[in-house]
Amino acid sequence: MSIQEWAAIAEIAGAIAVVASLVYLAVQIRQNTHGLSMSLKATELAAFERNVEAGNRIREIFILNPEISELYVRGNRSYSDLGGTDQMRFGMVLGNVFSAMQGAYIRQLTYGNDPANFAGTERMLDTLLRRRGVREWLSSNNPDWRPQFAAMVQQRIKLYEDADEMASAEGQE
Repeated sequence: MSIQEWAAIAEIAGAIAVVASLVYLAVQIRQNTHGLSMSLKATELAAFERNVEAGNRIREIFILNPEISELYVRGNRSYSDLGGTDQMRFGMVLGNVFSAMQGAYIRQLTYGNDPANFAGTERMLDTLLRRRGVREWLSSNNPDWRPQFAAMVQQRIKLYEDADEMASAEGQE
């Protein structure tokens, strides 16, 4: 065989090797993509489970401690009417509740910004922010929240304050 024939055979072998390498690379990318997808799903599930656990811990506090439940009800009506120790305890309860909500909110932002993942917590947040005592507590305290959560809470409070002003104006007419 001549050198040209050997060169042609080498060129064909090289082309086959390149195609085989590309096929191998495609298979590896597909497997890696599947693995990453499964890992993301597991992380999202773990985040959801953390949200559920946080809510369950808070509910457990109320179930096992009737005096905390009673304090919570009074504090929701009026934070300013509570005594010093009760204000502190109510503030700690709200701190736990808002901390759990902040965690859920930040996880929702982190894992794909899917609002459906925050819908239940958002309804609970809205219920809290409608309560006079909670808003009094928020206005007299400066919770150490992540900026994204603080901005979202302030935006929702403004919605309720605007609605309250509109209702007052309509009542005066």
